[in-house]
Amino acid sequence: MLLKKYLSTLLPVAALLLVASSAGWAVKYAAPMSSAEWNLELSPFECRMWQPIPVYGDAVFQYRAGEKQKFFLAPSRKAMKTGKALLVSSPPVWDGTRPSQKLGYVPVNDSNRPVLLQSIQANQLLTELEKGMTPMFTRQAWYSDTERVHIGLSSINFRKSYQEYRQCLAGLLPVNFDQIAKSRLRFDTARWELTSDSIKRLDTIVHYVRADPSVTGFYVDGHTDDMGRRLANLDLSKKRAEAVTRYLVTQGIDESLITTRYHGERYPMARNKNAKSRELNRRVTIRLERSAL
Repeated sequence: MLLKKYLSTLLPVAALLLVASSAGWAVKYAAPMSSAEWNLELSPFECRMWQPIPVYGDAVFQYRAGEKQKFFLAPSRKAMKTGKALLVSSPPVWDGTRPSQKLGYVPVNDSNRPVLLQSIQANQLLTELEKGMTPMFTRQAWYSDTERVHIGLSSINFRKSYQEYRQCLAGLLPVNFDQIAKSRLRFDTARWELTSDSIKRLDTIVHYVRADPSVTGFYVDGHTDDMGRRLANLDLSKKRAEAVTRYLVTQGIDESLITTRYHGERYPMARNKNAKSRELNRRVTIRLERSAL
């Protein structure tokens, strides 16, 4: 009781409220109406929109290139017990025409992102905020069996930021660096010509690299299966690697950034014991390097 009295005088009332009820004490974290804001960090690689929640941390919407949208809570302090939190969307206090809506339960884990929602639920939250509603997560406090924690998102100043966020989504690249940092291109038996699938993959890599000046190098490595003579395979792997390098250069990649190597049958991905494993070994690998961010 003394702790609650101390906290209630120390912390901003609009940011953290201590309320007594028949179910026990409830602690509410929410941005004050007078200063609620949504911040943005926008680029072709990632769109991020978040609301600072005083005393608690941040509520974040994140959409990385090549992935699906996520929402997560990023607290500066532990607040909720692991388990399941109830998610309810309520109208603002001045709107008595709309009822609250129960959106279900969401998992709460013991990590630096205790609530992590995937694409469908993240989009549902965005829809509620766009309607002017106030989503609220409610869960038992980690330090008490009788105290509950409420973490609320404010829709104040949301729509303008959301419009910019959506414009960012339309300009995201199709992939992120992690998805193209290591790529494998397949080749037909005894052939070094690029397939249509390989060209599509190379075009995706080029598209990304044109937008990311931090990429500093390409390693292109040619390989074969063990069919045929070893020296012939070494020459075949060279032709495959050179075909990839040549295509990258024709698409505007600086040749000085590319290191081209060939290894014949020396480094198989799988034992050459059947057609499937030999198909895996007929390849060119592309590895990208970039400067530290």
